Amino acid sequence: MASVNGRTSSDGTRRWHAAAMGVVGLCLTLLSLAWISGLHRQADLVLFAQQPIALALALAIVSGGLIVMTGRPIANHVAGRALVLALAIATGGFFVWLAAGYQDIVMLAIQRPQGLAWLCGAAIIVLMLLIWRLIGAAIAIILGIFIVLALAGSAIGIPTVTPDRLALYLVTDASGLLNLPLRVAVEIVIPFVFFGRLLEVTGGSAWFTDLSQAAFGRYRGGAAKVSVAASALFGSVSGNAVSNVVGTGVITIPLMVKTGYRSRMAGAIEAVASTGGQLLPPVMGAAAFVMADFLRVPYSDILLAALLPAALYFAAVFIQVDRVAARDGIRGVKSADRSTFTTFAAGALFLIPFVVLFVAFLVLAARPQTAALYAIAATIVIGLVHGYRGRRLTLSALVRAARDAGTAAVPVVVVTAAASLLIGLINITGVSFSLALDAIALSGGSAIALLLIVAVTAIVLGMGMPTVAVYILLATLLAPALETAGFGGIEAHLFILYFGMMSMVTPPIALAAITAANIAGTNPWSTSWNALGLAWVAYIVPFLFVFSPALVLAAPWFLVCVTVATAMAGIYCISAGAVGFHRVKLDRPWRLAWAVVGVLLFIPPGLGTWAIVTNLAGAVLFVALLIGGYRSGDGRRERYSSR
Repeated sequence: MASVNGRTSSDGTRRWHAAAMGVVGLCLTLLSLAWISGLHRQADLVLFAQQPIALALALAIVSGGLIVMTGRPIANHVAGRALVLALAIATGGFFVWLAAGYQDIVMLAIQRPQGLAWLCGAAIIVLMLLIWRLIGAAIAIILGIFIVLALAGSAIGIPTVTPDRLALYLVTDASGLLNLPLRVAVEIVIPFVFFGRLLEVTGGSAWFTDLSQAAFGRYRGGAAKVSVAASALFGSVSGNAVSNVVGTGVITIPLMVKTGYRSRMAGAIEAVASTGGQLLPPVMGAAAFVMADFLRVPYSDILLAALLPAALYFAAVFIQVDRVAARDGIRGVKSADRSTFTTFAAGALFLIPFVVLFVAFLVLAARPQTAALYAIAATIVIGLVHGYRGRRLTLSALVRAARDAGTAAVPVVVVTAAASLLIGLINITGVSFSLALDAIALSGGSAIALLLIVAVTAIVLGMGMPTVAVYILLATLLAPALETAGFGGIEAHLFILYFGMMSMVTPPIALAAITAANIAGTNPWSTSWNALGLAWVAYIVPFLFVFSPALVLAAPWFLVCVTVATAMAGIYCISAGAVGFHRVKLDRPWRLAWAVVGVLLFIPPGLGTWAIVTNLAGAVLFVALLIGGYRSGDGRRERYSSR
């Protein structure tokens, strides 16, 4: 009987926990939408931007406490669960109080009352505990180091502050916790997460998958090509590589394995495609909008700069999965019988929200949050009148989408809170400029060495974080070093975004690859290394576009066209050499030859006369390899379809 009661009690706890999480998530989404739509102005309320941010942080802290209290080993101890929840609720209550009386509390903080300083200090401690449990120890340790520097950095020449002043500054000052990163999370990230959830409940994401299957499924390796296309489309909106793997991978990974791909390769393909979605315009996991705001440039500039590198990334992945399919004789998906036109027509209305986004940005010059509202409204209308596969939008589905969006945004709010704390600590200690100088000094004046230092640091700091949080953190810490060294602003920020996202498929962490391996039921380590190989272009292209304006479309169109042509030829050659197949299987000398020719072609011609000579040599050798490949193939044709 006790065991039955235990199960009943456990089930009741889980139901209560799920309900509480749902309520908090719904409130977080509604708060974000109410703020960016200006409902407070309709009610004649004058609010500081920090007030809704503080309320959103309060909700995220309570929700974070609910998440942490269910994790082991705390979940095994009733007292531990109660303590975690009590701390989260108390800290959330403090931020509600701060939001309600923000103006008076800020004025009070100038007098540095000890009681308020203790409350702010306690709030920072609880927040850091949540950061540690929800995001990981690395960010918490970095914050701890900067706090120590702020309190006792005089020995190494860093200005120090007293504990009470530091606590009050970080929590109440507009340059501290309630700063740009948290504002971005509340005003931009949550609406776009909600937009992505609306696409799910109305069938838009299913339409992306079906359209990809209709377009590519019947061709050789069709399941993998469907995975690449669907994950790229949905990943751009979702803003999180891991959630994208879970959302699309449960369908595409088993399909790839069924048609002949090895489990580790199937998991790697899904992980790489889902990660690349965060780098694909127009949404880029909302990072594009944040980048435009950060750099104070038009969104269209970010869109154009990111377009070609993303195209090269997916071209490399697509070509490699095609070469693997050709090498291993993997055919298409026989069930992919729908015509592309019929599938496209069935859900073409789901393109309207994206058209609305483009018009809002490029024609109306709207802010990201305003454009997100327009896209959300368009998706709701489409879901009510059309939907996909009969999935009309209902009130319950709308509430569920808002609830799930808020719940999914909690880690983003927490990690952007960490980024805000870090910015505040950097500001008060004045080490931001010295960090840039230290990185430049460590590189010994070498641009390549500096880029390598920044790339490795970005991969380490970006481990496991959502797209926007990765970008904000790295833009604060690393971008100044590149800009100080003379690199262009957009190029520098795209560089750190690329390597921050590559942490998702770079061993040993590689969260996207590990998640995909779990779905595929294979070894995470081998999946991660396969993903690393598939995503090779993402580790090289950033080093090229910081030196070659053509790769970010900042050069004459003739040079851009030549750069694209040589890059695509180079990608094919390197892929053929890496996979070991061009019409026939290639032995090691021929694989090496293809790879070398690919490297010669891949170098952008805009780098100088030597690059043009290299490209010409690569082109001649490429033609020679093609002729040799046709002869060695003995007229054998590669099969492209399952029929």
